[in-house]
Amino acid sequence: MDQEFVPWSAYGFNEPMASAGRRSLISAFGDLVRCQAGFQPYELPEIFTAPKDEGENDACRHLVELDVALLTTQFVRGKVGTFARPIGGGEAVPIPAAHWEIDDPLPRFATGTFNAADWANTRAPASHRIFVDTANFEEWLAQLKPLGPLSNRELEKALNPQMRAARAVAARRVNEARGSEKSQVGPDASLSLSQSLAAGDELLTLHEVEAIVKFKRSSIYNKIKEDGFPESIPLGGKAVWRKSAVMAWIEEKLAQGRRSES
Repeated sequence: MDQEFVPWSAYGFNEPMASAGRRSLISAFGDLVRCQAGFQPYELPEIFTAPKDEGENDACRHLVELDVALLTTQFVRGKVGTFARPIGGGEAVPIPAAHWEIDDPLPRFATGTFNAADWANTRAPASHRIFVDTANFEEWLAQLKPLGPLSNRELEKALNPQMRAARAVAARRVNEARGSEKSQVGPDASLSLSQSLAAGDELLTLHEVEAIVKFKRSSIYNKIKEDGFPESIPLGGKAVWRKSAVMAWIEEKLAQGRRSES
C-alpha cells in the first residue's frame, strides 16, 4: 500500500481536502469519534497499533468500531450521502448506498479511500478518496447523543464472547416467550422507546420490577451499577423498565447458574 494510505495515518494530520459541499471521510469521522468516543483524531493511529490486551486497548478499538458501524448505517440508509473523487483530483460522483453493504467497512475509514471499480474488495488498490455530504453529516451529528464511556456491562459484552452469546440467547428466549417473531427487543437492543412499545414490549414500574426479581429498590439500583441490571427509563417523572430487558437479565443469570453447576 502506498505510504500515503497507511491505515489511520491520515488522522494524524489536519489537512482537510476541499470539495464543494462535501468534506473528506477522514475529517467527518474524526469529528464523530471526538464527539462519541471522546478521542482526538490524532489518537487513532496509536489506538489501532496498540497490542491486543483484552482490556483498555481493545475497549478503545471497540468504541471506534462502534462509531464506524454507526456512520456506515447512515450511508447504507442513504441518510448521509457519500461521494468518490479520483485520487489526485477530478469530479466527485455519488457512491451508491448499496456500495456500503460490505462485511468490513473499517479499512475505508482507516484510509478514507477505496477502489471504485472493485468496491467490495478491501484489498484492491485505492483509486478514489471518499467524501461525505457536509450538510447531511452535520445535521445528523447535531442530533446525535454522545455514547459516553463504556459501562462495565458494555465492556464485558465486548471482550467476553461467551457472555455476548449468553445475552443473545437470553434475548431470543424472551422474544420467543412473547410470541413475537418481529420483535428484536433485548437487554442491549438499540431500539427507541417508541419502537420498543410498537414491537409489543411492556413497561414496568419499580414496584412491578420488585415483584418480579424479588429485590427491593436499593438492591435493584445496586445491581444496575454492579451487575448489569437494565437501567430505568424516565417517563412522565417516573422510572420505568422494559419488561423484555428485565426478563432477559433473569434468563442471563439463570444461564450463568446452569454453567456454574455443570
